[in-house]
Amino acid sequence: MIHALRYTEELEKVGFTPEQAKKSVQLWMDLMDQNFATKADFKEHYFMTKADMQALQFDMKDLRSELQTDMKELRSELQTDMKELRSELQTDMKDMESRLQVDMQNIRIDLKSLENKLTVRLGIMMAASIGIISTIVNFKH
Repeated sequence: MIHALRYTEELEKVGFTPEQAKKSVQLWMDLMDQNFATKADFKEHYFMTKADMQALQFDMKDLRSELQTDMKELRSELQTDMKELRSELQTDMKDMESRLQVDMQNIRIDLKSLENKLTVRLGIMMAASIGIISTIVNFKH
C-alpha cells in the first residue's frame, strides 16, 4: 500500500492515463486488502491458535477428569453388581445343595424300602422253596 504512488507512476510510464493508473492500483489494493493476509493477520491467527490450543488443553484435562470419575463410578457399580451376583449364586448353590441332600435322603429311603421288599420276597421264595422241596421229599418216601 505504501508503494501505491510508485505503482501509479510506473503504470503511467508504460502508457496508462493517470486516471487508468489510479483506478488499476486502487482495484489491486482493494483486492489485496480483501484477499491477502498480512504479517499482522498471521500474528493474530497465531495468537488465536495458541489460545485455542490452550483452551483445548483445558477441555481435554476436564474430559480426562470426567472420564476418570466415570470410570471410578463404573468400577464401583461393577464391584457392587459382582458382590450381589456372588451372593445370589451362593444362595442358589446352598438351595441346590439343600435340595440335593433331601433328594439323596429320599433315594436312600427308597433303596432301603426296596431292599426290605426284596428281603421279604426272597424270604417268602425261600420258605416256599423249602416247603415245596419238603413236600416233594415226603411224597417220594
